[in-house]
Amino acid sequence: MSLPLILQPGEGESVKIKTNTCTFKVTGKDTNGHFGLFEFVMEPGTEGASPHLHKQLTEMFYVVDGEVELLLDRRKVIASPGTFMLVPENTPHGFSNPGHKPATLLIMFCPADSREKYFQGLAELTKDHRQPTKEELIELMQRFDQYLIPDPTIK
Repeated sequence: MSLPLILQPGEGESVKIKTNTCTFKVTGKDTNGHFGLFEFVMEPGTEGASPHLHKQLTEMFYVVDGEVELLLDRRKVIASPGTFMLVPENTPHGFSNPGHKPATLLIMFCPADSREKYFQGLAELTKDHRQPTKEELIELMQRFDQYLIPDPTIK
């Protein structure tokens, strides 16, 4: 059963992924697996997510602050606050902050499942400036319905 929930700014479990911070505002356990909402704060000049797709997950992005480069299929856009992107299943996508200011992105997932475990795993793999191997990243991604796209111009 979903329970009422209010989180103030800065509240919610957070993990560090390199220099970025992901805060879990709502997870699948809060919504019976229906929906998840994470706040992703990216430092300037950082990658958020390499091009990838999900086979069973619809993902949505909403730019709150700063400018975010969004990749959707073969289209790249520089997105300002208020920009929304809907990513259906099996659609290549990714995001980064190539700018000179921090950027904040809301990431929504349907169904939510236990998506936070992917971000927790990624935080663990990159802890203390560690660079995970490609094999480690692929194994983690595939456990959570995420598949790398080597070249986003090729589907």
